Amino acid sequence: MPTWNELKEYTRSKYKLSNDEAEWFGIVFAEKENRSQKIIVRKFTAFDKEWIEFRTPVCKQDEMSPVVALRKNAELAVGFLALINDTYFLVHNAPLDSLDPDEFELPLNFLAIKADELEQQYSAGNDLY
Repeated sequence: MPTWNELKEYTRSKYKLSNDEAEWFGIVFAEKENRSQKIIVRKFTAFDKEWIEFRTPVCKQDEMSPVVALRKNAELAVGFLALINDTYFLVHNAPLDSLDPDEFELPLNFLAIKADELEQQYSAGNDLY
């Protein structure tokens, strides 16, 4: 999937997009126990290349200590926790030009599952995202 438009077409063919904007799109995953998790995929430029970012909210800043977030980062095989404004997000970045379907699907699905697990643990079980 070497271009952004090809990635979007691939994603539209497999998922219903909750948002479909020029520079980003969203997918809502149905999780167990009537829960859901929204993943935002956006493109950005770094090192003179196009990249994609997967981003999904986990909990508010005051619901997880920075030490716990750093320890969780050491356990994650894919992605990392990032504090953006007052919310922790699970984030993963990948270069767009060499992205293959597995390099898209694996982080997309892993982040949805893992973020929902963390959300249940650290946001008093709320399904806010």
